[in-house]
Amino acid sequence: MYRDECDRLLVNTQHYKRLYRDPTSDIQDEISFLVPKGMENDWLTQHEAAFLVQVNPRIPYFYILPKVHKGKIPPPGRAIVSGIGSVLEPLSQFVDFFLQPLVKKIPTYLKDTTDVLVLLDSVSFDKTKELLITLDVESLYTNIPQEVTLEVISNLLEAKRGELRTPPDFILDLAHLALTRNYFKFEDSFFLQIQGTSMGSTFAPSLACLYVDNFERQVVVHDDNMFLQQIKLWKRYIDDILLVWTGTRKEALTFSNWLNAANPFLNFTMTIGDNRLPFLDLLIYENDGALATESEAAGNYVSQRPGRPRGFWAPRDGRKLSAPATPDILPLRAGALA
Repeated sequence: MYRDECDRLLVNTQHYKRLYRDPTSDIQDEISFLVPKGMENDWLTQHEAAFLVQVNPRIPYFYILPKVHKGKIPPPGRAIVSGIGSVLEPLSQFVDFFLQPLVKKIPTYLKDTTDVLVLLDSVSFDKTKELLITLDVESLYTNIPQEVTLEVISNLLEAKRGELRTPPDFILDLAHLALTRNYFKFEDSFFLQIQGTSMGSTFAPSLACLYVDNFERQVVVHDDNMFLQQIKLWKRYIDDILLVWTGTRKEALTFSNWLNAANPFLNFTMTIGDNRLPFLDLLIYENDGALATESEAAGNYVSQRPGRPRGFWAPRDGRKLSAPATPDILPLRAGALA
């Protein structure tokens, strides 16, 4: 059953291409061309250059985790590529250092459950006029178009050119290599990912977040959005969106259809709550004109009324869902940002 699900994913020729030999040495050659260029132009320190070159790289390998929350039998698989120690992982980490500040400035950005709890403290909810909704972007990592995503981050980095010691063009060269040459092994076969990015790569969450942010700015919060006035709240943790909708269920479903027609690479699954709905590791529900929460694990009530001390908001079991942290590549980069 596990093997069948792996095969089902890997035969998708829109996402993966079969390779007939190990491409590691070719990629090492490409990195060996780029890194001296960075050194010669003083875009990289010696420490950074050494970090980017993986001397004895591991082969990335493909595996799946079951999406048990989908309720399907057998559960579909979530594709993961373990790239720890691989030839491209240092590039992914290096690029993510520059992407993380951009992600944190996204207007809809949610860092973790604590962000959600703080947010909800200021949100009123009228159950007679409003709906509590979540949206899930299906298979976001494997569906983002590579070239468009690179263009998005290129534009964002270019706007910060004056603040960066390493020029956007060079960062983009590394990003292009790490994204478009992303390969892995499953059993005895090698594959190249030709669409999307691999869950398991350090910069994958940032790429996904920034691609969806671009969509949000062009479509969701754009003045031309006919539904804009009905969106009271739209906040996102990577591919999970929390929406407070002013209007009817029928109007919300029309909005969902409109969203799904707006971008061929993004497919949104909408769940409309009956005044209560799970989001991340919380259960959010209406309580006396406000939104309250429980930890799904512990079932502990957490009031969101104004005036509660901050410590009272956290689930009593202490769990917090956090975005993947950027590895501390660098003492390296102390001078990278002006």
